[in-house]
Amino acid sequence: MDINKLNELKARFEKALLEYLKGSGKLANDPERVGYLDSSMDVYMDGNRQLVFLETPGITEDSITVELAGGNLIFSCEKLLDRPYGRKYLQMERSVGAYFKNIPLAKESPVKSIAHSYKYGVVKIEIEFGD
Repeated sequence: MDINKLNELKARFEKALLEYLKGSGKLANDPERVGYLDSSMDVYMDGNRQLVFLETPGITEDSITVELAGGNLIFSCEKLLDRPYGRKYLQMERSVGAYFKNIPLAKESPVKSIAHSYKYGVVKIEIEFGD
């Protein structure tokens, strides 16, 4: 089985797992609901760089992890439940939990550098490929 089919199968499995975990039987506004969050993402090439933009509002910046595994970039971070004492929620729709994305690299050439930044709820990951 070639790597592209494996990556496609893995992505479909991750999507199914996220959908299953989102429907874990707890109400959407339950403050105790903690699960895996699927963030929206844009990926494109700019010359010799692959740029990734992920929407991850409310995360703690120091929880961001970016690492390489095979021909993939693995992104994860965490959004904690911030519940001040004495506050009684009437409704809570913004989920908390762990974000996870498996992002295939656009090139097979060696990775020269990986950098990430976080601003206004968006994580920018820049992957520079060597020649």
